[in-house]
Amino acid sequence: MARPRSIPIPRVLWGIVPGMIGGVALLVALPAVMIVDRDDTIRAIMNDQPDLNPSHQGTAFVAVIVFAVAVHAVDAILTVWFGVQTLRGKQWARIALTVYLVVATLGSLASAAAVPTYLWAIIPGDGVHILMLVLLWLPRSVRTFFAAHRAGTPRRSSPVAA
Repeated sequence: MARPRSIPIPRVLWGIVPGMIGGVALLVALPAVMIVDRDDTIRAIMNDQPDLNPSHQGTAFVAVIVFAVAVHAVDAILTVWFGVQTLRGKQWARIALTVYLVVATLGSLASAAAVPTYLWAIIPGDGVHILMLVLLWLPRSVRTFFAAHRAGTPRRSSPVAA
């Protein structure tokens, strides 16, 4: 029986891997910095919520950290999972990763508008999102790769011949 022709992952699509790594690193770094630099985080909270009773600063700090860690953990998991599935040629994952990247970018821009303290993480993070979006949709080789998968042609798991 003849072995079906496999489709290598286009080199340009592998570019989402460093994007995923960089994005996840920023997702981990931001809450870590917020925890380590408690005073700066509390200052940012008070700037955003000037009417907050100073006796509630500790509670607000904990709430902000729990929220940031939870959201960033979900973001990291989605980034990696959708990214891996995208590299496997799953069109649904390519679309889901696209939606996630757009929503994450819009969310980070809203966050930056509310509390511009963490632009050091937001700007490169959004840059990574935009680069990944470009890599997911613009290169002809990537479009061909997903078209072949939609047509039902199997793909090997790496660019190295099996």
